[in-house]
Order: sequence, then structure tokens, then C-alpha cells
Amino acid sequence: MVPLILLGLAAVVAGSKPLPTAIIDSGAIVGTTTTLPSSTAVVNKYLGVPFGKPPVRFSPPEPVGRWSTYYNATKWGPACIQETGPAVDFLFNLLDMPPPLGGEDEDCLNLNVFTPADASAGSKAVLVWLYGGAFRNGASAEPQYDGSSFAANQDVVVVTINYRTNVFGFPADESIPLKERNLGLLDQRLALEWVTRNIAGLGGDPSKVTIVGESAGATSVDALVVTPPEPVPFRAAIMESGQTSVQTSFDTTVKSCEQSWQKLLNATNCASGNSIECLRAVPAQDLKKLAIKGSLVFGPVRDDFTLAKKPRQRRLNSVKNETSIARVPVLIGSNGDEAMTTIIGQNDPKKYLQPVIGNYTDLLLSKYPLGSPGAHTQHERLSLIITEFQIQCVSAAYANESAFAGIPTWRYLFNASFPNNERGYGAYHTSEIPFVFGTYPQANKTQFEEDVSKSMQKAWADFAKDPYKGPGWAREPAIGIFGDGVKAGMSVEGKKPLRTVPSKKVDFRCPLYLPLYT
Repeated sequence: MVPLILLGLAAVVAGSKPLPTAIIDSGAIVGTTTTLPSSTAVVNKYLGVPFGKPPVRFSPPEPVGRWSTYYNATKWGPACIQETGPAVDFLFNLLDMPPPLGGEDEDCLNLNVFTPADASAGSKAVLVWLYGGAFRNGASAEPQYDGSSFAANQDVVVVTINYRTNVFGFPADESIPLKERNLGLLDQRLALEWVTRNIAGLGGDPSKVTIVGESAGATSVDALVVTPPEPVPFRAAIMESGQTSVQTSFDTTVKSCEQSWQKLLNATNCASGNSIECLRAVPAQDLKKLAIKGSLVFGPVRDDFTLAKKPRQRRLNSVKNETSIARVPVLIGSNGDEAMTTIIGQNDPKKYLQPVIGNYTDLLLSKYPLGSPGAHTQHERLSLIITEFQIQCVSAAYANESAFAGIPTWRYLFNASFPNNERGYGAYHTSEIPFVFGTYPQANKTQFEEDVSKSMQKAWADFAKDPYKGPGWAREPAIGIFGDGVKAGMSVEGKKPLRTVPSKKVDFRCPLYLPLYT
């Protein structure tokens, strides 16, 4: 029961209208409410709630302490320091992706909770979202990650968390113990600990947590599955356009991160003496600018603590050793045109592929003749190859191995674009996110577009509510296709928001890539 004094505080924060109040282990938090035109449900939002202390640069996170008065959780908290640069800025502008709503700061270990206002304590399934951004950028306060629609339409609790990225999240100094280098992944674990301790007071059931991520967030989800914390703080996992078990030739290497770190030390005159303390004295924005200017790359290292060195073997070995990974139900999938926006300006497939896969290039190109479906231009041809090689067929291999290991496994494919959000790139990388969250443009939306979004929300929510029953279609080797290949301006007659087909219908070229995966 909420103490009367806290109800009074909530009324003060709101002016005259009381706002929702909850008690967590750090103290009282006061949130805000929202309603949607498409729903009668009221959603309570608790924004920017700290789950960690202000982090010490290049050090592991620590749990947040208690506060003596209420915490005002009515505004978005800051994002962690973002690394973008001209190419990323161009892409964000092209796709009309606004910056995080709370600005950026090193003091960024906060999360957001969206919960049905009528939820009783510990009653609802919970989905915890891990954003993507190539471990370079990303924030829980991006408008596309507003969980209000999802919570209202599907009667679930949605949590979106921050974690450190780029050099602030993955420092590559040899003096840092290996288990303390993947700070961003440690941030995620700390946030999940917070969820376990506190989500019941916000309407969620801590025993019914599903972790969900896209791109680098999906890599993080897989890392949590294969090298889970103890006890395991989730019971199911959803991976959108990413994983970490099946590796390709495009994966970032430890060597490239260490080279970037050395360049940063040289640029800051921190190469001698205590390099960590030296870099801690450099203003955060200066480090950010140097990383962008030097095109420096930082990402997770395989420490066998937060990220497995041999994840595929771990998964297969879990048949005999069930505690070696979290053998939870998995939903994994991708988009139909993943690479269309990631290879903008690339129109020479052979030149692009030769340095990566060498003599295998000619064989691949022969299987994707120019003018064939989906390969009408050289750009489309390369996009189709990269989409299948790097994401779709990786997902297929992952799902096959997961199912072979006896883990309940489902696959999906998002394959639709609509006039009010069409950028000329089809179902590009990240384009499924607004349909999952229900944050796609409402102006000039079509009924079929709304149906696709609600079908995806329902599938994700059904999976979270009963992972062993699944998202609503048969397990691997079936695949649920959202959008049925609809393109902007195309008739939707005879099309279905969700259609199930045998995976071999969309994966027929995937055997080509198996020799390239490790």
C-alpha cells in the first residue's frame, strides 16, 4: 500500500492531478500517465529511473543507492554518450530518426517502465528491451522505443534500459581485467538485477521476464542466453536482426578494438604512465570527438563471462550440460531488406565482397544474377547478398542449431513497407521496431499497416506470456512472415498480416553460406 504522504507528494508533482506512485528498493518514484486514441487502457510511465550509481569512467557499474525523498520519474533520463559521425548522422536524417529525448551524459544508467495502470503487484508478463546501434550509440529514450502502445494493447509491462556503448562502454586497455572490459554488457546485467528486485511493485512478475533486443541489442540478448547471470533473470529471449553465436567474416575483432584504443591514447597524449587515469581526466565530449574523427571502433570482447568464446559449442553441449547456457525458448528473426541502408552508395558487389570472402565471391555472385528477383540493380544485388549472408541465413543457422539442441525455437521474417514510412529501402534494418512498439507514423496509416503492427505486438506478447506455447505459429523449421511482402503502393488484396510458410521457401540459398560461418 502506498503511504498517504507519498500520495500527497504525487499530487504536488502533478499540480492538481495525482500521478502514479510506486515503492522500489531505492525509495518512492512518481511517474506520469498516458492514454492512446486506439485504446481505453491507461498506462503508467516511470521515466529515467536510475538503476546504477553515476558510473566511474571505464569501471564496472554499481547498484544505485537509496534516496531520502521521492524520485521524479516524469521526464526522460539522459542517454549514455553517443558516437555517431557523418555517416551515421546521414542515415539518421535519411530515416527520420530523432535524437534521444533526454540528451546525453555519462551519468546515464537509467531505465523506463511502461505498465498498465490497473496492474496489480507482480501480475503481468515483462519485456525488457535492449537497443541496437552497433555498440556505438543507442538510447532507451529514443521516441521509437516508447512502450506505451505495447503495454496498452497487450496488457504487459515494458522496460527499456540504457547501457554504455563505444569507448565508454568497451574500453580496450590491457590493464583492465578481461571480465571488466564489457562495461555495456555489465550495465545490462545490473539493469536486469533491478528488474528482478523491483518490477513486482510496478505490476510485473519477476518470474515472467522476456529479454528482447535488436541488432547489437539482439547480440546482447544472445550473450545473456549463452553466458547467463546466476540466477537467470529471464525465462525467454527474442532476437531481432542479430545474435552472437554464428559468426561471419564481418565481425569486429579484438585486435581492431585494441588498435583503436592505442590511437586514442596517442591522440590524448595518454600513451605513457597510467593511461586510464589520464583518459579519465579528458572531457567526455573530447573523447567522443576523437573517436568519431578517427573512426575508432570499440565493442565487446569474448571474455567467457559476459560473452562466450565458443557460443555454438556451448549451445550444442547444453544438451548434456543444461546449466552451461540458459535453455530458454527463443524467437529469432530478421527483415527482408536488412542491408539496403547499411550499404548505401555501394554499387560494385565484387569489389565489396572480394576482400572479405575472397575466391568465394564469384560463386556467390553466380547465384544472384543481375535482374533476378530482388536484384534489379547492382546495389539491390549486393544488398540481397549481405542481407542473407550476414543476418537472414545466420538466423536460420542459429534457429536450426537451437532446435537441434532441443530448445523451443521460433523464427519470423518482417517483410513490409508502407507509403507513410517508405524511404525507398523496403524492409530495411531497424524498420520492424516501430511496428513492435506501435510507434510507426499515425498520419496516413493504412488498415493493413495497423494490422501488421498489432500482429507483431500480439506475437511478442503471447511469447512473453507463455514462451513454451510460442508466438502463434509452428516452431522451426516454420517461419512466420509479417507483412507478406507488401511494398508501398502495392495492393494488399489477398495479403495477410501474418503468414506461416516452411523456412526452406525463404532460405533456399542459405546452404551457400554455411562454410563461411564459424
